[in-house]
Order: sequence, then C-alpha cells, then structure tokens
Amino acid sequence: MRVLWLVILCLFLGACGGGSGSTGNSGDDGNVLTPEPVPGTARLGIVTLGPAADSVLYAAQFTLRLPPGVTLPSTSASVLPEGVLVPAVSGSYTGASFLQAAAPGQVLLVNLAHPAGLTVGPLATLTCQVAAGVAPTADTFTLESFSARDANGAVLPGITARLTLQTQ
Repeated sequence: MRVLWLVILCLFLGACGGGSGSTGNSGDDGNVLTPEPVPGTARLGIVTLGPAADSVLYAAQFTLRLPPGVTLPSTSASVLPEGVLVPAVSGSYTGASFLQAAAPGQVLLVNLAHPAGLTVGPLATLTCQVAAGVAPTADTFTLESFSARDANGAVLPGITARLTLQTQ
C-alpha cells in the first residue's frame, strides 16, 4: 500500500505546473537582449627598442597603416590636429601627414625628432577613433619603413619599433 501511495504522490507532483494555469512570462518573450556596440577610442603606443637600453636616437620616421574601422581626425590640410599624436618625451617635435586617407585604412607618414636625443623606449602615443563593433589589436596596425637617425641624420642600425594598444 505504501508503494501505491508513493506512486500516486509522484504522479501528482509530476503533473503539477505543466498545464495552462500559468499565463505569466519572463518579460522578454524569449528574445535575448544584447547591448548595441558603441564607438570608442584606442591609444596606440609606439615604442623603440635598441641594442642597448641607453641607445640614443635623434629622429625617427615611419609609415603607419590603420586597420579598417579605425580612423583619425584630419584637418583640411591633411595633417593631424594637435593632441592626436603626442610625443613621449617633452620637447620633442612631432608631425604626421596622411598618405592615404580613404578606406580601407588610413596611412600616415610620421616624423619625430628631439634636438637633445632620446633614449630607446616610449616614443609617442596616437589616439584613434574605433567604429562600433570593431575590436582592433596591436597586430592589426602596420608599422613600415621605420628609420631611426643620429644627430647628423645618418641611419642608426639596430633600433627597431613595436606597437602597443590600449582600447576603451
């Protein structure tokens, strides 16, 4: 008899809640709510490396290609507005001009110089605008034709550059 009551109780509990007695819902009607992507900013750091930690360079020039979805503001003269390219060392002179400002990616010619010289390390920071839904990495930027120069303008072999990226 106990087994019979146990079976009836299990059937009763199994039948509860499955009918049309409840008409409430969770409020989203089965749709998953996902946030909309928003545009953001990214800071691209340009860092130099040399054969020794105290290696000195007086100027650097390179070409930088931005990936699709990453842009920079430009003025009517095809140069960067002030504050977009910021040197890491105070007293440095910086300049960048667009070689190609159309899609799929902007291309810049960047020049940096310091009259007293710079030791290898942080060189400059470039602030970029990132389109909604784009997730750039440092590898998606292309740094080409890097050239470090001494006080006389001669090429310094062994000094290279790499990129770092911080996104917001």
